[in-house]
Amino acid sequence: MSGWAGGKLHRHGCATDAGALALLILALLGFKAWLTQTAGFDLHYDEAQYWEWSQQLDWSYYSKGPLLAWLIALAETLFGHGEWQVRLFGWLAHGILLALVFFFAHDVWGNRRAAWWATIITLFTPLYFTLGMVMSTDIFLFTCWTWGLWAIYRALFRTQPWAWYEAGAAIGIGALTKLSIGLLPFFAGLLIIFTPALRHHLKNPHVWGGVAVLLALMSPVLFWNATHNWVMFRHEMGHVQGSGSNQYLHLLPDFIAGQFMALSPVVAALAISVLWRRPTLPDQRFLWWLALCWIGFFAFKALSAKVQINWPAPSYIGLLILFAGHIPAFSHLKRRLLYTGIVLATALMGIAYFPHKFGLGDPFKDTKAWQQPITALATHTPDNDFILTESYAMAGELAFYWPRRVPVYVTGNSGRRFNQHDLWPSIDREAGRNAIFVSSNPQPPPQLTQAFDECTALPPIAARAADGRVLRTFYGSTCKNYRPIAWPVPGSY
Repeated sequence: MSGWAGGKLHRHGCATDAGALALLILALLGFKAWLTQTAGFDLHYDEAQYWEWSQQLDWSYYSKGPLLAWLIALAETLFGHGEWQVRLFGWLAHGILLALVFFFAHDVWGNRRAAWWATIITLFTPLYFTLGMVMSTDIFLFTCWTWGLWAIYRALFRTQPWAWYEAGAAIGIGALTKLSIGLLPFFAGLLIIFTPALRHHLKNPHVWGGVAVLLALMSPVLFWNATHNWVMFRHEMGHVQGSGSNQYLHLLPDFIAGQFMALSPVVAALAISVLWRRPTLPDQRFLWWLALCWIGFFAFKALSAKVQINWPAPSYIGLLILFAGHIPAFSHLKRRLLYTGIVLATALMGIAYFPHKFGLGDPFKDTKAWQQPITALATHTPDNDFILTESYAMAGELAFYWPRRVPVYVTGNSGRRFNQHDLWPSIDREAGRNAIFVSSNPQPPPQLTQAFDECTALPPIAARAADGRVLRTFYGSTCKNYRPIAWPVPGSY
């Protein structure tokens, strides 16, 4: 075949793949809208918190960067108020992640079959799909991590020095959602330093140009934190630091088991059987070591503190791309195991999304049964000027689902940690006004009677799952004539 004909076929294949990916992303938008509605997903309290932030736009926020708030505000400006509007850009980010995985894998392997396998496995991995169902910082972290890793890979192994600026852009945008993306340049830098064949890249001015782009893009977060006592960094240090005690040693097996379930146990076991040997090619070896550095970091942390199941997830993307390249050469047995693993993962997700049909507890109960009880509670209190509650989780849900827009404040609990509400205007500006206090605790804080002339308890309202189980109970009190008092101060970041 002539070079002209081969190039024409290659361009045709790329156009076909790009079209198929675009159709997949659009189809996923519709499917997720249907699935969240059918599964009864109200907003998770973190989503509701980000929506609250979007109502008071800023350069950053207490625990996360500003990107999610900015995007939610944009979506609601364009399409109005609602749950799917809050999640729209999260769904799009998941679709972009799939496209990035495809092109990244194609770059590594030069093989369309390997690229499609990487995309398929990413799509059917429970952790990635589930976090791509909601508006989460994680799906943007995964997307920016993949983009940044691919750019670093091309800068190091595909002679594309300008990709350093792309890497800086990806990591900088990622930092506007979650600071943990900083582990990507940290571990990549260590590997470059300790790999003699790569060390010369540190003299490349484009590397430092990429760092400048990174710092410029994350400057809103740095500026905001500098003017707010570095609260985000104080909050993040709580995740990094361990207790130094051996009482958590049992958490390491839990961490490992959780990772297998989140990644699909059969597919994860099959990937380990393929990837346990260090790759021989330098570019693949770089991806392999980088993933192990991240996994090792969190495995070590699991020896002294609980590690959330989603924290190591970005590291698996490089391994997944390496794994996909071996699939076209799989034996019949291995291919059947892979199919079985994908089917099993899909079945597990189906059971998790519709647990009441199987008589099981709901792993997504935090996304269920918020709107109905909050609406019912509001019908008993039509004349209140503001809402008071004890936790940011309850505050976000109340703010989003309350039938009319009223201020919401978080106070009254010294055992809680700081949150964004502690940085917003004080409840003291509500002096002389009436409120409703809402909590999941049947005992209101003792300060409530000091802060109001009179508080009257309302009948508790149970939030029930589809099978009738009580997920949580709302305890409310109507309170008259607020007078400022000294509320308890949060005990930690």
